[in-house]
Amino acid sequence: MSDNRERSRGWAWKTTTWFWGLSLAGQLALLFLFPLGRVLWLARVGWVLFVVSAILGWFPILIMRSRGGVPKRKSYVYTTELVTTGLYSIVRHPQYLAGDFLAVAIMCLTQHWATLVAGGIAIVTNRLSMLRADRDLVEKFGEPYRTYMARVPRASLLLGLWRRIGHGRAG
Repeated sequence: MSDNRERSRGWAWKTTTWFWGLSLAGQLALLFLFPLGRVLWLARVGWVLFVVSAILGWFPILIMRSRGGVPKRKSYVYTTELVTTGLYSIVRHPQYLAGDFLAVAIMCLTQHWATLVAGGIAIVTNRLSMLRADRDLVEKFGEPYRTYMARVPRASLLLGLWRRIGHGRAG
């Protein structure tokens, strides 16, 4: 993203990001304060989601570094090329999806009302950030990104896999 677009982000973007970070940090703190929940199968689902979240959170860093045309000594978020293959052919925003999965994982692990509230805030603010990211990426990449948006779901892993294996609508 260009420096101009970064500077032009208004209070709504900053506030959403701040609330997302605060709620996720609160959830992580609560994860260490509360014992694991009593419903064992739900805690197991939480651990699975935790692992999936880690994969969806870290793989994009490697993918963007290798395929996104990132300039030397720049963060992986400074891509110059649109990446639409591999994980990005399944979901457009795997790292945002990782944030959602992490929030749900913590809810499943603790099974406490406070993590449900914090997780709900994290998911809502994360989804708002995804919408903003799509607008920014349309501005950055134009029509190729619009075409990509029509073909690949924003953050539905199941729908993305369904389309990828050929059962969904044609791109």
